[in-house]
Amino acid sequence: MKLKFLGTAAAEGVPAVFCNCPTCQRAKARGGKDVRTRSQILLDDDALFDFPMDTYMHMLRYKLDLSRIKRVLITHSHMDHCYPQEFCMRGGPFAHGLTEERVTIYGNETVCKIFANDTDREIRPEVKQSLSVRALRPFDQVTDDDMRIIALPASHTQGEECLVYYVERNGDGVLLLNDTGPLQRAVFEKLYAMGVNVTVAVLDCTYGAIRHGAGRHMGLYDIVDQCELMRAVGLVKSDAKIIATHLSHNTDLDYDGISALAAKENIVVAFDGMEA
Repeated sequence: MKLKFLGTAAAEGVPAVFCNCPTCQRAKARGGKDVRTRSQILLDDDALFDFPMDTYMHMLRYKLDLSRIKRVLITHSHMDHCYPQEFCMRGGPFAHGLTEERVTIYGNETVCKIFANDTDREIRPEVKQSLSVRALRPFDQVTDDDMRIIALPASHTQGEECLVYYVERNGDGVLLLNDTGPLQRAVFEKLYAMGVNVTVAVLDCTYGAIRHGAGRHMGLYDIVDQCELMRAVGLVKSDAKIIATHLSHNTDLDYDGISALAAKENIVVAFDGMEA
């Protein structure tokens, strides 16, 4: 399965929208891999993992045909992961010659409610008919064409049943643990029992090289701990690729700095535009 990291930042981006900290000033001056837009991953050109407000810019930067997207996996209702208003434009008179007639949006119940509320005022009936919004709960399993999707419980926002996902196609299995704190062993054990094959694991690294612990995000050494736990239960083999993404500006490390530390742990740090 081909992954393209369209955006690799936490909610505020890097440089952050209103920030003048040293990290943000350095990112503005240097550009390149030190600039990060809101987190989003393209899977095999026909699926998106999360839908932030930067999706339009991602379309421009990477010359994407977003009408090819058949499914969107949304983790939770924060606007850097769920910006449903854009879907009001998926049809005439705003869009013509769509490659795919329909798209399915997967998310928790809160995401589905926000999607309906935020699009209700402007969406045209014919556009609404082309969208399927489907609620998932932890460990729900869906087969969408040739893609197997398993929703998993995230450790993130209290009061919302946030999700992360496992996606499988053609023998490749991608575990997407984005915008979540560390998951419990029982989650990995249950996923393993469902007969998955994790070849790539993508994990939250909001706090850079800082160990965050049992919070709502992770840092590099939380990723190390999670990988050890996943290997212990047999979920992730030694040759699986481990990728860190969703980085915040709240660290003193630039891309080269965090990458050097991550390389010692056999972890790749994603950057905007990276393919894996």
